[in-house]
Amino acid sequence: MRRRTRAGAAALAAALGTTSFLTVSVTAAHAAPATEYSVPIPDVAPSGVAKGPAGSVWFTENAGGIGKISASGKVTEYPVPANSQKLKGLPGAMANGTDGSIWYTDMSQTVPRVGRVDPATGTSTLFELPTSGPLNFNYALVNSITPGPNGSMWFSGLNAGAIGRIDASGNVAVFAAGGYPSSIKAAKDGSVWYADQTGSVGRLDPATGEVKKFPVPGSTLGQPALSDVAIATDGKVWFTEPSVGKVGFVDPATGAVSQFAPTTNDSKPTGIVAGPDGRVWFVETAASNVAVADVSGSITEYPLPATLSAPRSLMFGPGGKIWYSAPGRGRIGAFDPANPPAGPAHVATPPLATGTYPSAAPGYSARCVVGDLCQTQVVTGGEMKIGSFVQKLPSGAIRVTGGINDLTDISNIPLNKPVTGSQLEAKELEVPGGLIGQLPLVGPILGKSPAAMLSVNKLTVTQSLAGPVTAYFTPTGGLGARLALNLKLNNPLLGTSCVIGPVKASLEPEMTAGGLASDPALGWNAGPVSIKAPVAVPSAKGCGPAGILNGVVNQLMGLPSDASKNMMTLTGVFSLAAGTNPDNQAGLRKASTLSPALQKLLVKKPKARALPKAPQKVTLRLKARH
Repeated sequence: MRRRTRAGAAALAAALGTTSFLTVSVTAAHAAPATEYSVPIPDVAPSGVAKGPAGSVWFTENAGGIGKISASGKVTEYPVPANSQKLKGLPGAMANGTDGSIWYTDMSQTVPRVGRVDPATGTSTLFELPTSGPLNFNYALVNSITPGPNGSMWFSGLNAGAIGRIDASGNVAVFAAGGYPSSIKAAKDGSVWYADQTGSVGRLDPATGEVKKFPVPGSTLGQPALSDVAIATDGKVWFTEPSVGKVGFVDPATGAVSQFAPTTNDSKPTGIVAGPDGRVWFVETAASNVAVADVSGSITEYPLPATLSAPRSLMFGPGGKIWYSAPGRGRIGAFDPANPPAGPAHVATPPLATGTYPSAAPGYSARCVVGDLCQTQVVTGGEMKIGSFVQKLPSGAIRVTGGINDLTDISNIPLNKPVTGSQLEAKELEVPGGLIGQLPLVGPILGKSPAAMLSVNKLTVTQSLAGPVTAYFTPTGGLGARLALNLKLNNPLLGTSCVIGPVKASLEPEMTAGGLASDPALGWNAGPVSIKAPVAVPSAKGCGPAGILNGVVNQLMGLPSDASKNMMTLTGVFSLAAGTNPDNQAGLRKASTLSPALQKLLVKKPKARALPKAPQKVTLRLKARH
């Protein structure tokens, strides 16, 4: 009987093994000389970028690991080791040290870390930052890193009011910065400049611990106030203001602050890098543009190949090109600054509040209407076990997407169908061994014979929804999904209507990193998840003429099979974003994107805490973990 469950196991694995979790096609909106490289699962949101040896480029994945693009364009991904609490990381910023080393941050607010990559193997050495003591990074969201002296690296803890410096041996010096430092850069004189989300640019003198703030007028009218900083060749400290759509600079010699606005409204400037000619380049995260500015305030915008790319970081890299991350599309791109992308600049996605709260969005958000909170889940691996049979599940095989706008009953939340594409998207999965492979006793032998390759023996499974999908809040505060599926068995002998179903499942993703990545510069959340749930498998029906083969199929598959005998174990990525499609299928066009209740689910405000005041300094030695 155990062998008889194989087809049923594979059938359910094909369907449920990936059900809780669409693929958005990307087409170039403008012809442009930009080259982009896609990661296998775009939901992982590639973000930070750095140079590697032999013309390679390395990057972080907010909801995945780290990756490399070789000089030939090959993309390779590497996992990041779990932390001491056995949770996955949320890689954020990435940068090169002065010695060419590659470092990155872990934005986990449970176990904040910084890591160093061995480019020869892709393995990481990580250092867990202190979460207690007079200066610490508890709940910090470490989202910036930059080179310091002698191969050391500076990093900032957004919610900790602290800035740290670390070397390869784990020696750390922590300085009180106050406020909410979100991006840092070291100047030639040894000082450290940073963007403070309380609305100022800060300067830390490491020799004394003294901090000086330069307020940026009007920046606190929205959120986030400031994002990134860059130091130009003339020493001026440039900054980006995502909330009000501006860029500007501080003149260290005079303390004067200058501000400039790009033509595109609500564009959300974030990442910025200084060029060798005195100009600075920056990305417009809500508009999918890149732009260049000079000290006179002249700004020129250029479109990236696709809207909803949500560009985040950029650097001067191999080939003299500017490399950028596009987490909204799951891409890393490059262009020649001497021949930037052509065409008119893109307009921005609908803001949460015009002029003060721009909204960057990923590609999948276009599948949900304006006013909905768009959720998508995609499988990255796993298995379905029925009895002793285990069916492995491929990455990216199936995705579930839908919009949420009704929180009247949080135990039964309707998941609205997407405007484009299907709510459930699944690839056809082949059952190993076909029908022959399911025969008791002889199946394992005949399933490997040439006969198993015949079309009459081939058995595949496709799935479809058997009813509406509903969401609900789990006891731990997560977002679960209830769905019913029909699993269709495809084989010439079984006819065209052999179905197992409806199969009902309650899937409750567990956040395996302790939470979602919420880089304030992006505006959506994503994170790795796992699901482990028992599932009951009902009998087959409609198999063969007039259902004559129902009994045979059920006997071969051991159906029906109760939930105690079956277990679904999945890994995936869960993402939330504001819907951006203006068509809600009823002709209604809304002026705002999300209700206040939905905004609370998407936009996480910093945790209230007492922030340290400068000058203050702590030194310690951290243990290296692999």
